[in-house]
Amino acid sequence: MKKNMKYEEAVAELEKLTATLEKGDLPLEDTVKIYDEATKLYGYCTALLENAKLKITELSQDGDKDE
Repeated sequence: MKKNMKYEEAVAELEKLTATLEKGDLPLEDTVKIYDEATKLYGYCTALLENAKLKITELSQDGDKDE
């Protein structure tokens, strides 16, 4: 996984890895590697979404204070 990957890029890569896993035609060792990478990407995407959610909440609260 590249560092500083944009959310959309990470999701696209996760979808690609998921499709590869769903085929079910890989050797066990490759399946485990891809699963590990997919798990990391999922965590990365989740963290990005949580950070965005926090930022939106902060901005919303700041906007309420200005009124």
